Amino acid sequence: MFMVSYERYAIALAESGALGTFPLPNYKTLEDLEQALNTIRAATNKPIGVNIHLSGRFPWKEQLALCLDSGVTFFISSLGSPNHILQDVHTNGGIVFADVINLEQGLKARDKGVDGLIAVGAGAGGHCGDISTLVFTPYLVEKTGLPVIAAGGIGTGRQMAAALAMGACGVVVGTRLIATDEAGAAMAYKEAVIAAKPEEIITTSAITGHPATWLPGSITRSEEQPLLELRNWGDIWSAGQSVAQADAILPIHEVIQNMVQDYHQAIKEMDQTVK
Repeated sequence: MFMVSYERYAIALAESGALGTFPLPNYKTLEDLEQALNTIRAATNKPIGVNIHLSGRFPWKEQLALCLDSGVTFFISSLGSPNHILQDVHTNGGIVFADVINLEQGLKARDKGVDGLIAVGAGAGGHCGDISTLVFTPYLVEKTGLPVIAAGGIGTGRQMAAALAMGACGVVVGTRLIATDEAGAAMAYKEAVIAAKPEEIITTSAITGHPATWLPGSITRSEEQPLLELRNWGDIWSAGQSVAQADAILPIHEVIQNMVQDYHQAIKEMDQTVK
């Protein structure tokens, strides 16, 4: 999550049994990224992942080399062809999943050789599609034959159980983790996530040129400064409809622990319905 997930966030998730990930554009220089990776590796030997932007706006070749040297094995490709990184990642024993918002993108990514897809459904935090995660996830699984991670509207263990029941191999949790002690977001941002209702989330292309979800107050301020490069991105707050399940600012390990317990309880209850 842009300007939200940094070292503390990734470490806490990894140590809690999840896969801590962060977008490489969070770090302005290669030196900053190298220092962050060193900090993470000094704190945990658990797997971590990164979202690598391949549009050409960032020095992705150098970023990739630093990540591979630090033992990163999970890469999320976005805003560009995953072809750029597949050979190097695979040679180093890693895997590449591509963010997609429709079947056309999913098929193109599959044909380029990605290991799996992330189905970014309607209402997901950040850039998102317009197909319900409930529909999009099994659709991609059936049509592409690849492992699919479900993203969008997932903030509890019950929602995770539902996604796995649809055929997902895992889930992305974003919005719920903004409201955590380790997230790099401002306290006002965390509190806004807790206070927001799902019906208040705004989906618009006006901010970045692509459909994305936002907390309403923050984009009102942004619209006063139309030039992307001049905006203060720390004051523009993205969040998905799963604000509905964010009710307190907690340590990451508690959020993950609660999700796991909730997941097992949901599975237990569903098992009882078929007896």
